[in-house]
Amino acid sequence: MRRILVFVVVGVALLAVLLVWFSPSERPATAARSGMQEQAPAVLTKGFEIKDGRRVAGPAVVSVTQGTLLELQVVSDRDDELHVHGYDRGQALSANEPGTLRLKLDRAGRFEVELHGAHRTLTTLEVSPQ
Repeated sequence: MRRILVFVVVGVALLAVLLVWFSPSERPATAARSGMQEQAPAVLTKGFEIKDGRRVAGPAVVSVTQGTLLELQVVSDRDDELHVHGYDRGQALSANEPGTLRLKLDRAGRFEVELHGAHRTLTTLEVSPQ
């Protein structure tokens, strides 16, 4: 009887060790381990409409976390240039045609997005540290 009890206890302990050993880890699998390709980071898209040099649609402030991939989609009724201060990135805007500027927000801080021709702030980026 004692041998059976020892056998059962050892068997249960062995099953517990195997269960822990082969349980999925809480870390996500890397592309190399899983054999899958890494997915591209999600893109946050914010749209804006400009009439007579003023924003008529779109947020006054865009709050994001550092590392975000942001896409600004802008339609203006006039030719202009979109410029992101602090990143020194720009995009020419042709009247009534969508213009898109995509950038990775790798710097924390507060940055103005300006319409150069109209000399107006389109929106402000508030980038929080990770």
